[in-house]
Amino acid sequence: MQARTTLAHLPTAFDAWPEHPLYDSIARWRNAAACQAWPQQADFDRLIEHARACGQPLPPRQRFLRDADPELYYEMHIGSTGEVPTRGDNWHDWFNALCWLSWPRSKLAMNARQVAAINGDEFRRGPRRDAGTLLDESGVVVPYCDPALAQALHDMQWQTLFVEQRAAWGNRIGAHVIGHALLEQGLAMHIGWCGKALLLPVEEAFFRLDGAEQVDTLDHMLAARLAGDDGFAASPRELLPLPLLGIPGWWDANRDAAFYDNTAYFRPTRRAKSATEIASSSPIIG
Repeated sequence: MQARTTLAHLPTAFDAWPEHPLYDSIARWRNAAACQAWPQQADFDRLIEHARACGQPLPPRQRFLRDADPELYYEMHIGSTGEVPTRGDNWHDWFNALCWLSWPRSKLAMNARQVAAINGDEFRRGPRRDAGTLLDESGVVVPYCDPALAQALHDMQWQTLFVEQRAAWGNRIGAHVIGHALLEQGLAMHIGWCGKALLLPVEEAFFRLDGAEQVDTLDHMLAARLAGDDGFAASPRELLPLPLLGIPGWWDANRDAAFYDNTAYFRPTRRAKSATEIASSSPIIG
């Protein structure tokens, strides 16, 4: 798998996002989202109706409200009205809208968790809200069918994960971006750039699905876990550091194994081993 084109600079005006694996989770909307300039309200409305027509389970009230100024907290406004406040001429919010279209179940479940936390004992922030924010902004869903690869990520064994098991990427382990801040940062990739990985076990057959089917499967799985288990992803420590430029096919320089010798980027293990054995996770295909 070869890296596709990346942009070396952050665009100053609206343009199509790059052809790069980082954007595969939103790739299905590329043609429908194409505009000659920054999307206006009518463009957002057409896009969400197109997604509904494609079968995405977006609630009837959901809308990307351009340049809204809600009185409630952002999460509370979404939970109360279905409206997602969306700044115009803004890459961060544009990618957030596309993530809502690609991960509708998970985004709703994340919002419901945030609302519950605000209404509960985390009004002034806390581990659940912080974990939810990290997942929403910088999250990478990592499906795997080989527990040894999941353990290598957990233990930050980068030589194992990226060099010795390089051929496993796309076949036994993958990376699907759900965090819209990562999509914005991807317009100007740089050494030191990391995501926050959330591991999900799948069957080997998962990796024979096409890209959109993989995202839909993971969206079902992640939403169910977020809605059904209050202890799942309840702390920022459950989201693992993932140096994104190390993923095979995501950065041309990583074709040279010496790239991974940069220990300032590929840091050695600094986490205690989890009390939960990754090997005991039950694979799911959706």
